[in-house]
Amino acid sequence: MRFCFVAMTVGFLVYSVGANAADITVHDQKNGFSLTFPVDWINETLSEEEIKLSVKSADLTCMVSAALYVPMAKGSQSDTRKIMENWSIHNWKKTVGSSFTTADFTNDKLASFPDNYPVRLADVDFTVRQDNTTFYGHSRFAFSVRGARYGYVNCSVMAESAEQVAQMWTRLAGKAERVANSFILDSP
Repeated sequence: MRFCFVAMTVGFLVYSVGANAADITVHDQKNGFSLTFPVDWINETLSEEEIKLSVKSADLTCMVSAALYVPMAKGSQSDTRKIMENWSIHNWKKTVGSSFTTADFTNDKLASFPDNYPVRLADVDFTVRQDNTTFYGHSRFAFSVRGARYGYVNCSVMAESAEQVAQMWTRLAGKAERVANSFILDSP
């Protein structure tokens, strides 16, 4: 009996290590970020200039935007660490929420990159209206400003009803969290 338990435990460990080995890490040196996602995801053709990477599974899409941060610009702060530490729901609404018809942010929290640099994480329930159609969605964002760069990853699901989105998110939240947590801006 004890041998069976040990064999089963070793089998699960080997499987979990193998599952993570089936990931791809893209390091975009030009735009200063990296992101890790499952190997079976599709790397989509980019349709917007602001989006630097777009990857997707059957129901979950993750997009990265990254650009240069100009601390000398009007209204900019020079201490990028403090920007992330003092971030609020109001900042989420102002910087990200304006892209959606409606955006309700929750679960805002401060986390850190592997070298202890701050990154903000949040969920958003949103709607997008286009012509006579309304789409509902849920996203997990990871956003940071770091030295001369800022960027985010947005992992989202969309459907024709809020109920469909809730069902999809229940199934896909773990994958979205794993990909969003893999987002890293290069150090200055």
